Amino acid sequence: MKHIISKDLGIEAFKKRFSEIRETFLDSLTAASDGYKNVRYLACDEDGAPINWVWDDETFSHNKEEGSLEEAIQFANNMIDSGMCFSYMGCLSDSGELEVWLTTFESPIEKPTWPSNKEPRFELTHGGVIQE
Repeated sequence: MKHIISKDLGIEAFKKRFSEIRETFLDSLTAASDGYKNVRYLACDEDGAPINWVWDDETFSHNKEEGSLEEAIQFANNMIDSGMCFSYMGCLSDSGELEVWLTTFESPIEKPTWPSNKEPRFELTHGGVIQE
């Protein structure tokens, strides 16, 4: 979903509203895994291919493909603050644990592509924030 904020707001009001929109989205990411004992956080590129997305201070690179909820929130926060669209979806693995897939993309892409062998149980997109 793309969020629209009135141009009539001043910069401080815009920043406050932007933060509220972002935090609501991040809260939904947290709530999405409520009730599941085992949750894996993974990411894919705009073509649905799995990627390494978790930052590793030792190697100073993104070299892990599975992360924590906190890392997923940080990833989403950074991408949204950079003006990117961000989506997540949840599906069950073959073993029955929840997998939450994350992806980021830019307009004009409207809907993410998920890994082809995954069937979403839930999905949500932050389509960016614009002023009108």
